[in-house]
Amino acid sequence: MDCIREGNLKNAMTCFDQEAVYMDKDGNAISGLANIEKVMANLCNMKPDIKIYKHKNIPVGNDLIYRLDKWTMTATDPQGNPIKMQGASAHIMRKNADGVWLWLVDNPFAALFFAD
Repeated sequence: MDCIREGNLKNAMTCFDQEAVYMDKDGNAISGLANIEKVMANLCNMKPDIKIYKHKNIPVGNDLIYRLDKWTMTATDPQGNPIKMQGASAHIMRKNADGVWLWLVDNPFAALFFAD
């Protein structure tokens, strides 16, 4: 999360698997690293302070993890307005050949699915 907090888009993108899918807050699946990079650019530009305060990893075989977490975020939008959010994420992470866990499915807005 440090790379996102620092606004480092290049490093933030290294957290994604080559086959990654990102779920936006409207529930749309965004696939392809070039498309995910557009979403991450907006986030990195805000340099948000994201804090994960609860998480659980559920291993699936040797190279997958289903990860759940709760988070808070504060930031400032491009117009200078403060943003405060909280939510829950659901991710599937895959271990690459170097042993690094990468987002295969990144859904930072999983809590919204249950809101209605």
